[in-house]
Amino acid sequence: MKRKKTSEAVEFKSVYEVLQVDEETDPEGFRPYDAKDLVEGIKVYDFMLNTVNSGLDDYVRAYEKDPSDRTTIQAAYTFKIDVLAGMAKTFRPLSAYGRDRLGEVKKCSREYASFVAPLITNITPDKAESFSKVLTEDMREDVEVGKVKALGAVRYRDGKLYGAGAIVYKVEYSPIIGGNVGRILWLYVHEDFREQGVGDHLMAELLGSMLENGIEHVTIDGLTGDEIELDRLKAYLMSSWMFDLETTLNTDALIRVGNIKNLSKFKDLVKGVKSLSELKDGENSNGVKNALKRMGRPGYLSDKLLKTDYIDPELSFYLGTETTVTALLLAHRLPSGKIRVEYLNSEDGSFEPQQKLISAFFKKTSIQCSEETLLYIPVDSAENAIFIEEICPIQLGQYMLEGLLAPRIGSDEDIDAKMVAALLEFDEDEIEELDGMIKAAKE
Repeated sequence: MKRKKTSEAVEFKSVYEVLQVDEETDPEGFRPYDAKDLVEGIKVYDFMLNTVNSGLDDYVRAYEKDPSDRTTIQAAYTFKIDVLAGMAKTFRPLSAYGRDRLGEVKKCSREYASFVAPLITNITPDKAESFSKVLTEDMREDVEVGKVKALGAVRYRDGKLYGAGAIVYKVEYSPIIGGNVGRILWLYVHEDFREQGVGDHLMAELLGSMLENGIEHVTIDGLTGDEIELDRLKAYLMSSWMFDLETTLNTDALIRVGNIKNLSKFKDLVKGVKSLSELKDGENSNGVKNALKRMGRPGYLSDKLLKTDYIDPELSFYLGTETTVTALLLAHRLPSGKIRVEYLNSEDGSFEPQQKLISAFFKKTSIQCSEETLLYIPVDSAENAIFIEEICPIQLGQYMLEGLLAPRIGSDEDIDAKMVAALLEFDEDEIEELDGMIKAAKE
């Protein structure tokens, strides 16, 4: 493999020394605004990239002679990926320059996979079990049934392969922005593989794929956990990948069955509500299937999945007749024991039928489940949130992260490949003149 060097070697300086302000006082860091910083930053990364490229051919030849141990060749390629991801992070993934580097990350990964093995893999339903140490039981099941998608990082160590990390996401259409949105739902690196670039590799691969497919609206949606873990993740995503993030409380309802207190006030609401367990198999399949067709169904809730025991008929309810369902609540028991409402809708979108179903759900779970059982109900309207709070004023607040991938770098011009090439040719006087023009334009 012959690789062309892109610039002459320069004295190595830490990227943090060159570009990043004090991390403690400015957690967002990595925000170069003037031409001098850009030139220095590009030269540093260029030097690092040349260094790894110059030795990569030797590592490849050594591995081809003796493929029994892939430790060295893996270290060489993952270091190159670290450098490329660092370049994308520094100049922002949404800039033209950042996009190019993300594309090179994917190219580097494919090159390694072509003669060694994948470093990043799609976690298909049949592979989910292999990543059990970096996915929760509930998340793993969501991958297995196709509710979400996931990428897994694979690393070789001591003769064995390990699932070192995972990133879970979904892509869905948003009528608000008039296009597809990429939603990151989970990011986790196993403790044994942290500080080794695994998280950066996962982020670079996913963002690169999304941008390649025209998805520029990328969000962090509801990464939940304790405050300390979320603070660590928030610092990483803000300072490294330029997400504008905030820690909030999840507005969806997370309820302990023992905290359901005021259900008697709404006992009349359950009149007319029927359990799916009362339907025969054929009626269940046809009635629910037709209702979902009319009211809109989540993509993962396929006819095939509905025929399995994924939906708990004892805890799922409907209004209408066996063949014409007008409102529907479908519940599922997660592997963790939590009960999650998978679907809640009414034919005309009104809230009263939905609240009847919620009342029936609360009544049945309060009878059938232990006081410690947790109920999770996605809430997408203020009306339903208020109604649920009246029945259960004490809810379990879940801390979560929400945020959006920040726009390209905050100068008046995008950082693209042509600009980088031009900057590298500038002398000191020209750089100072460019800085003056940028500053004058901002004023």
